[in-house]
Amino acid sequence: MDNYTITRAQPADIAGIARLFTESFIDSVLHHCGGRLPKPQAMEDVFSLVYTAEPEAALIAKESAGQLIGYCFAPVRLNRLWFKAVAGGHLIKWAWRWLTGQYGFGLHPVKIILLNKLAFLRSAASPGKVANARILSIAVAPSARGMGVASALMVEAHRYFRENQVTRVRLEVRPDNRPAIRVYEKLGYYPGGTTYDSQGPWLIMFKEISETGLKTDV
Repeated sequence: MDNYTITRAQPADIAGIARLFTESFIDSVLHHCGGRLPKPQAMEDVFSLVYTAEPEAALIAKESAGQLIGYCFAPVRLNRLWFKAVAGGHLIKWAWRWLTGQYGFGLHPVKIILLNKLAFLRSAASPGKVANARILSIAVAPSARGMGVASALMVEAHRYFRENQVTRVRLEVRPDNRPAIRVYEKLGYYPGGTTYDSQGPWLIMFKEISETGLKTDV
């Protein structure tokens, strides 16, 4: 029996989501931040922006005791994310905190991050690679893996997509992350090409969303 619940995130969950992301993708975080972990404020600011842009797209899994064990950001309005970053003053705030040492990394990581984001933007706009929703980020705590948490988060994300008349979803996953790929394939995702960043290739996967498909998401 499941001993966790899937709910929408609240602002108070952001710090926990940022910690879980850092723990789950520590190699990538170290790569982007010059070989050392950034201060917690850096990741919290990133996820605060993602949450603020589309709160309904932020899903979390919590144990019965209230411990955060997973999250999924599944936006259907990515343009709102970029608008919030500029109009909401996030970029200015990030620049100030970076310049004053509150993030704990120098200039080189900023260049890597910007180049990688530009590569993803080009890929997302390429013919045949366009989708109107994304699984932007998903992670499950090591202690909760194998319990179906990722699948449960994805099923709830698919429900949100259908409520918003989404027809096609895109995500990216490292080709060697076989456990994650198996979960995505079980949920109806299929390979749709490759994109690259400074760490190497990403497998692009898509899922076509239909109103009747909700019953088959297991």
